[in-house]
Amino acid sequence: MKCLSAHKIYSLLRSLLIVSILCSGSKIVSAQLFPTGSNNNTLSSNSKIISDTNKKQITTDDRVRIVTYTLVDTQRRSMDTSIKTLHRNPLQSIWHVDLGNTGSTAQFLLFVPDMNPGMQLGVNVNHPFLYRWQNIKFYNTTRPYSVANYRMGTKQEQILELLHTQNILPHWNVQASYRKTGSPGFYKLQRTNHDQAVLSSNYQAPGQRYQIHGALIYNKLQQDENGGITSEDYLLDTRYNDKRLVPVVFDNFGEVNRSSVSNYYRNASIYIQQQYFWGNSDSVYSADSSEHLLKFKPIFGLKHTLYGDFNLYRYKDRTPDSLYYSRLENISFLNGDSLYMKYFHRMIGTSLALIGNVRLRDKVLQAEAGWGIDVDRPLNGTYNPTFYNNYIFGSLLKDATLPSEWLYKASLKLYFTGNAKGNFLFDAEAGKNFSERMGSFRLGLKQSLQSAPYLMSVYASNYYDYSNTLLKPTVTKIFAGYKNEKYHGEVMFNYLMLGNYIFRDTNLNVQQWNDAYVDTSVQVQPYRKTIPLFQLIIQKQFRVGKFYLDNSIALQTPADQSPVHVPWWMSRHRLAFEDKIFKKKLLIATGIEMRYNTPYLADRYAPTFNAFLPQYERRIRNYPQWTAFFNFKLKRFRASIAVDEIQQLLVANNINYAYYPAQNFGFRFGLSWVFVN
Repeated sequence: MKCLSAHKIYSLLRSLLIVSILCSGSKIVSAQLFPTGSNNNTLSSNSKIISDTNKKQITTDDRVRIVTYTLVDTQRRSMDTSIKTLHRNPLQSIWHVDLGNTGSTAQFLLFVPDMNPGMQLGVNVNHPFLYRWQNIKFYNTTRPYSVANYRMGTKQEQILELLHTQNILPHWNVQASYRKTGSPGFYKLQRTNHDQAVLSSNYQAPGQRYQIHGALIYNKLQQDENGGITSEDYLLDTRYNDKRLVPVVFDNFGEVNRSSVSNYYRNASIYIQQQYFWGNSDSVYSADSSEHLLKFKPIFGLKHTLYGDFNLYRYKDRTPDSLYYSRLENISFLNGDSLYMKYFHRMIGTSLALIGNVRLRDKVLQAEAGWGIDVDRPLNGTYNPTFYNNYIFGSLLKDATLPSEWLYKASLKLYFTGNAKGNFLFDAEAGKNFSERMGSFRLGLKQSLQSAPYLMSVYASNYYDYSNTLLKPTVTKIFAGYKNEKYHGEVMFNYLMLGNYIFRDTNLNVQQWNDAYVDTSVQVQPYRKTIPLFQLIIQKQFRVGKFYLDNSIALQTPADQSPVHVPWWMSRHRLAFEDKIFKKKLLIATGIEMRYNTPYLADRYAPTFNAFLPQYERRIRNYPQWTAFFNFKLKRFRASIAVDEIQQLLVANNINYAYYPAQNFGFRFGLSWVFVN
């Protein structure tokens, strides 16, 4: 036997360590039928996959070939190593606005309804930066691959991201990633401290009949609440150029810059999906007979899914004030009293489906039909029921096997027992890719019937509680889109209709606290009228030589009298110079970026519920926000230098929400390393 080299021994030990970690817990994972295909996981696929017994399938050159995909988008893509937007906040999209500190609660200015028909806890303000099953990536790589990203900014803002993935076998990949976010903030008592981790794996048996995906997600978000600044006039006072001096509503507690009020959210999710297929197999050889290939064409299969979601949300005020909570109840607090609310939500479920092909007018449609059950258990004070929510689901898909063919798909999920009885989600879509020059077009319809989130229907603290009987909200979405990659343009039109929209009403009672609004209303109710909302989103890139102008524009038609308040115009523009310099070895992208939205009735933030509440008195008006950036890449190393909130050198801080101003002018540095073993 040949002796193993030190490098091989190291690689083997690391592989065994990762496998042992993976076996100790599972995570949210989804199954793809052909993990090595380009964009095909269908039953009618003719994809050729190299047999696991072939020793030539792993290349011996120095290049690494890695593909990635998600459960929502199964198209195989390469890793994103571009530098165009390296300077942006990795936690949020371009339409999100936070409370003025990195990692703090954020809201989506482009209204996107949650159409999940299942029961939910209702903590949605953290969704922009949560690891969720929709955005978890799965990998397939020829060599061990690691990425380390680090971002730091003024006032000790830090974001660290680590990722490692490798194939244990040619068709078995494991991936582990971790993200740490921490920022004390420019203002007092607004510290954020988040920990997030993911473990995922995908495996396909040598015969290609059996496949399993599994993953585990962990999110822990901690946010100190300052209640907002007591007056926005401080932003114009030169004595308060150091924003840590600006008075805020809540008090210090314990160590320096720690608030007596905090919100805490923890989520752990597990998802395991396995599939077995029956079909026809055939062994073929390459043209030079050097490679033995296995061609498998599935006919029908069984898919089993096991999943779980475990949530904890906690609000705590260590030094509560009776006046602040007077709108909730007639409460008197003694010295040393604390007010807290703790809500658990546990859900485990399983489903079983049959997958096969259906022929309709000489067309082959991929069909799936099955049954599932969610065991749902919320816990808040004395509220501790258990619900058994049974549902059926099915889908049909006609893939576009030729460039000029239409793609059709439709799916339905319907609950028929339990707390979610009657809830459903219907989704239908059609699309066509005309040509590379003409682009692609798609249109569709989505409709859902939901139940009110638990935090809206039942809420209890150690001092007060309430419950509401609420009608089921409905959401209807009609959309059409056109995309042309050749000319770098995309247009999307959405028409939304919201029925029985559930919200906390603050129009009835608004209390003032040192000139700052404090919202502690618990008036939960549905909006009795249907809310229409039109959206038009346009993205277009212009190029002149080495200069690029990227534009993202969104137009919406909000109704001010409704509780849904959004700007009617939002835009993000990036003007950059991009080129390779120093003998084509250094790639750079440098320029400016501008963000702007028209004045609108921005929601108020209520720390008591960790939620945004509609208000009808004040329109938030801001100056355009400017950022200058310099991004560069040298081989596998990327870095960015950015100057944010440049306009703040000339004017006062922008106001994100009433009494929650944006950050100061500041610097941010970002680094990214790629390691290939």
